[in-house]
Amino acid sequence: MPAKGTFFAANVSPSRKGYLPAAEVYQQDELPPCNKVALFARHKDQLRGATELGFRARKVARRPNYGCRFCHPFLIVTSVALCACFSLTAAAQESRAKYEAQFQLERDPVVRAKILSKLGRFEIDQARADLKSDKDEQSLADLEHYRDQVESAVLALSATGVNAEQHPAGFKELQISLRQTLRHIDELILQLPLDKRPWFQAVRSDLARSQNSLIEALFPTLGEKRSKKGDP
Repeated sequence: MPAKGTFFAANVSPSRKGYLPAAEVYQQDELPPCNKVALFARHKDQLRGATELGFRARKVARRPNYGCRFCHPFLIVTSVALCACFSLTAAAQESRAKYEAQFQLERDPVVRAKILSKLGRFEIDQARADLKSDKDEQSLADLEHYRDQVESAVLALSATGVNAEQHPAGFKELQISLRQTLRHIDELILQLPLDKRPWFQAVRSDLARSQNSLIEALFPTLGEKRSKKGDP
């Protein structure tokens, strides 16, 4: 007969995952009370340690990456904005080249004036872009080129002998465009150093003179009143 407290390992079944090792099965009734308490405490500590380890592993795996959560949308929005800016710039340059080509090929003074009324804002945008790139001379050249086109268009309209008051086509569109262009040129001049403003102001004066000619053609009565008063 086995002695009291004997350890039986021969008839122990293999341990399964999640259960205590079968080799540690004791005859509970054969162990002293103090040994039973020690065995229970040891298994309890092992179970608590395994549970805490699993909980920490799940916590680390599920820990959210707040930096990426806010970083990725910001990068996406920035990329989209840059692409949009490049697309708008390319579209503006394409439109400017298209209207420029149409203006050079067209022979009808009225149609040329209408094309030039659409080309004005693109010329101003180009001049503004050159200023931002510290290309002051190129910006001035853009405005001078536009001024020359406006003067040739106004002379061509006047040479037709059309009564602009009764047939304002071409006169009206170009005059409205020039009014807006002059306002944008004033904004550009304010951004320039004082020593560079006179050249831009000279171009602005030439464009204002062309606009006044169109106004006098559209409103002859107003032009006569201004002549009597001595207004420029």
